[in-house]
Amino acid sequence: MNTLSYGLLGLLANESLSGYDLMLKMNLFWHTRHSQIYPLLAKLEEEKYIEFTLVKQSGKPDKKVYTPTKMGIEAVKEWLKKITIEPVNKDEMLLKTYCIHILDEVSAKKVLKDREQMYLNKILATEKKINDFKKQCGGVLYDTDSGHFGRFVILNKVLGDAKLGMEWCQWAYSLYNKDKVINIFEQNPFDI
Repeated sequence: MNTLSYGLLGLLANESLSGYDLMLKMNLFWHTRHSQIYPLLAKLEEEKYIEFTLVKQSGKPDKKVYTPTKMGIEAVKEWLKKITIEPVNKDEMLLKTYCIHILDEVSAKKVLKDREQMYLNKILATEKKINDFKKQCGGVLYDTDSGHFGRFVILNKVLGDAKLGMEWCQWAYSLYNKDKVINIFEQNPFDI
């Protein structure tokens, strides 16, 4: 099985989902298309890793809602224990920053401030998601056996990444004011 197959099984281990809902969930982690997901679901079903129930819909075709079998859960457990490869990084901002010396100072600072604003927006949105999630799930979030635990940990990773990204923008911006350079590593960026 490929990583996407394991990912689909892992998502289904948290909750039963349709193919479309699986695509939406998977797109939180990396971009997928129907053309990738539906053939894998058919293969996973054929190999007895998942099963489905038909849900009647009025005015639409019936919807398949998938659930992992015991064999599917065991496959996910084995996949989770394997070493994870280093993530592929494709960040346009890093490429732009590599070339930023071509811009005049005002334009370069604007690029950095725009990115800083993007990170601030992400911080505010993620903090809201975390607070809403806490209200919805309560103390269960800290229970490592809860289906909510993984989402809670991921939201905090997203928040930490956004805070570090914002601090990096501020540091890079400060390089244009050479007398006021700040060191982003003097404080713990993950103090959330």
